[in-house]
Amino acid sequence: VLATPLSVFNGWTQIADGDGYVGPGAGGQAFDAEYLFYKFNADKTELSIGLQTGFDIKTGSQLYGSKTYYAGDLALSFDDCGANGWEYGVEFGFAGQRGNSGAPVPILSDGAGLYSVNSQTGWNNDVHFTGSVPFAIQAGSVVANAAFTSAVCTAMENNSYWRTATFSVAGMDIQNIAAHWTMSCGNDVIQGCAPVPEPQTLLLMGIGLLGLAFIGRKKIGDRA
Repeated sequence: VLATPLSVFNGWTQIADGDGYVGPGAGGQAFDAEYLFYKFNADKTELSIGLQTGFDIKTGSQLYGSKTYYAGDLALSFDDCGANGWEYGVEFGFAGQRGNSGAPVPILSDGAGLYSVNSQTGWNNDVHFTGSVPFAIQAGSVVANAAFTSAVCTAMENNSYWRTATFSVAGMDIQNIAAHWTMSCGNDVIQGCAPVPEPQTLLLMGIGLLGLAFIGRKKIGDRA
């Protein structure tokens, strides 16, 4: 049964659909990356990113057989859909986070939040399926503290976890929203890019309508 979006994401904009199927590896529902979403607050000064997956992103780890696998961090790009790398990342702050080789992943000293990340050197790519990189932030500087929520839910016949991060984006130039997420084995990966409605367009439309209204009034005045 394909996973469906959970009701907690009603009204959000979908960034990516993982098609309900594990990609490069195996593992079933527990390793299924399902959906990515976003939404802004009313004045677009805060951005929320939502992740839905069968992987346990409530605790950040998943036991499969005799081995424990770990949730990665969320990679973000706001300008070119990630074509030239991922310049931001959401650090989930999971304790004990490790890569596929078992090596510890640094937990940044500033804790959970939005980080500026060097797209070439700031990411840990220690995953079994290299096509799923990047995996987790290994170096970066904090941009904004993030507020997190997480829970386990049941949608249709599939058990899906969801996690959201909300952070300030005031003053940032956001042209589009691209997001990427995987787990330490890289058995599945979800990635996508969604456009952001431009407030400038709405403003220009409003100015144009006001201009037409002014011209209409002037013509009526001239005839009088």
